[in-house]
Amino acid sequence: MFPILDTTGTALVNRSSTTINVYGDLGPSQGHAGGITVAGKPIGVIYPNEFYIAFPDKDSMYITVRAIKFQNPSGKEANGYIEPYIGVTAGYYAWAQYQEPFHYYNSNGSSLVHAKTHSWMGKTYYEFTVKEPVGYRNRNGVYLGKLSAGTKIATLASQIGQTYKNHMIFYRKNISGSWGSLVNDSSGYGFVDLSFNLGSFPSNRAIW
Repeated sequence: MFPILDTTGTALVNRSSTTINVYGDLGPSQGHAGGITVAGKPIGVIYPNEFYIAFPDKDSMYITVRAIKFQNPSGKEANGYIEPYIGVTAGYYAWAQYQEPFHYYNSNGSSLVHAKTHSWMGKTYYEFTVKEPVGYRNRNGVYLGKLSAGTKIATLASQIGQTYKNHMIFYRKNISGSWGSLVNDSSGYGFVDLSFNLGSFPSNRAIW
């Protein structure tokens, strides 16, 4: 199963060499699973190495089209749809297999590199550094403030929030040289704003 087809919602990076068209509408198509696909003219694109968020919305839970959040041509967070499936006789576009989870990759300031990791309690955590202050929330969506630039955070996955879909799950933080839970509650985890309005490319995204 491609990560782009995950049914819980995932932050992804486009690791293909292809730009992906983003559409603003859905329409009927007998050649696509569920009888629905993207429609109208593109409202933007996802460039190679750019990140975005993909999830099945209420109308596309069991079909291939994915609702997304991305940075639009005006540099703002926007909603749209992408379609990784060519049709019932053609399968998937080649780029579909190269949509990979956000947590696999750090930025070195200009390009993507494999994320640094550390182990704790038998699990491997992927480390990131906050480059611009970003908001974060607990598991119930309560806003907890901003993580300052320089804060290190770590995660196990690229899962997004159910309500705040522009937020991604993180479990740990390191402010002064030692790791601890991101949130001081029984779960320890929370959700951090990926901040599309600040940037979605390796050179300008808020979390490296």
